[in-house]
Amino acid sequence: MHLPALLSVGVLGIAAVGCSSGDSGFDAGPVQHLCLLPPDGGILAGGFPSAIPGCSQSGQPTGVLDLKTLGWGDGVLVVPEMLTPGAPLPVLLVFHGAGGNAEETRAEFQLDGAADGGAIVAYLQSSAATWNIGQATPDARRVDVVLQHLTESYCIDPHRVFGVGFSAGAVFGLYLTCNVPAVFRGVASVAGTDDRFDISCCTSPQSAIVIHGSFDAAFAITQAQSVRNRYLGRDGCSVANPTDAGADCQEYAACTSGERVDWCPWNGDHSVPTWAGEEIWRFVSEVR
Repeated sequence: MHLPALLSVGVLGIAAVGCSSGDSGFDAGPVQHLCLLPPDGGILAGGFPSAIPGCSQSGQPTGVLDLKTLGWGDGVLVVPEMLTPGAPLPVLLVFHGAGGNAEETRAEFQLDGAADGGAIVAYLQSSAATWNIGQATPDARRVDVVLQHLTESYCIDPHRVFGVGFSAGAVFGLYLTCNVPAVFRGVASVAGTDDRFDISCCTSPQSAIVIHGSFDAAFAITQAQSVRNRYLGRDGCSVANPTDAGADCQEYAACTSGERVDWCPWNGDHSVPTWAGEEIWRFVSEVR
């Protein structure tokens, strides 16, 4: 096994200070005791349509695309260049750490490389320096806009949409996906925690992969263990006898809900391990 610097949470946002250079000091701030109110009329509120319009489209742009150029917001969209008409692809929505950006996060995770044409990957940019976890967060609206455009333009698999995040992005990803489990098949948390929002909002089973460094000075690994344990509880998983999954993770698959939880501790600090993209893609590939 392998494991990544500093975060404070404002009234509505999650802020990180420092990196893996050994900075210390941590201001937790208040917990948000509010569940998400998804934007009216969008995917997050109403779910995906029964038939995905993009599956009947052709000639869509492929490759590495600028979301702003597309008119979809800020960030980077990576669409496989060899699209098979009518073949639905999973979608990974990736959220950067506080003070980060979509390009940096793409380089850190390398998820589109790990997927090797098997998924559409969107590296999104927050509306401010960090992600907002308020009840009417503008960042959820940004996610909603991207999901609506993907639904209209590409053949996506509505049953295999995943949130992926690092640090503050992981907090946002955990918050968003657990609030709208009908939209997200699962979540990947790297160096994150769920103690920055009201977990009573999270009631439905959902698959999760939790990656965390044992020397993380921003979020202690015990916080990640709590994230794992809460997913195990919601998913009805046996905590006994997890099995090896990939090179760096353990899998809890004996879940009455049919979901699964992967646990990936490593000997590192508050950062994205070099193998994270490969393990997340393995997890996504195995969750059906």
